[in-house]
Amino acid sequence: MREADEFLGYPWFITGTVIHGDKRGRELGFPTANIRLDASCALRYGIYAVRVSVDGRHIDGVANFGRRPMFDTGAVLLEIFLFDFSGDLYGKTLDVAFIDWIREERMFDGTAALVAQMQDDSLLAREALARSGGAFPPI
Repeated sequence: MREADEFLGYPWFITGTVIHGDKRGRELGFPTANIRLDASCALRYGIYAVRVSVDGRHIDGVANFGRRPMFDTGAVLLEIFLFDFSGDLYGKTLDVAFIDWIREERMFDGTAALVAQMQDDSLLAREALARSGGAFPPI
């Protein structure tokens, strides 16, 4: 992500519309905004620290892009957990800036291990976002 930022002069970002998902994130305590992206978008499958713009607000979060190995349905999806946010985003257009890479996708021994890793990923994302300042790409 840092190389892309240096080349572009701002964080790499996508724009997409929030769709309904399987609601698994909500069941695990991490409700997500889901955006379908083409697998050829050049994003590496994995976990990212992200900054999202919606309705004029910038909200930090953590996102997974890929097939979600624990629940693989074959569909490639961007799932974004927004920190300190509650509200209905279905049908909204989000601008998602990819601030930092956290880790690759992987399998876990069960949902408890997955949730523990999601908590760690959230902490790492918050730290990366704090280091980055409040930068958001010009749109």
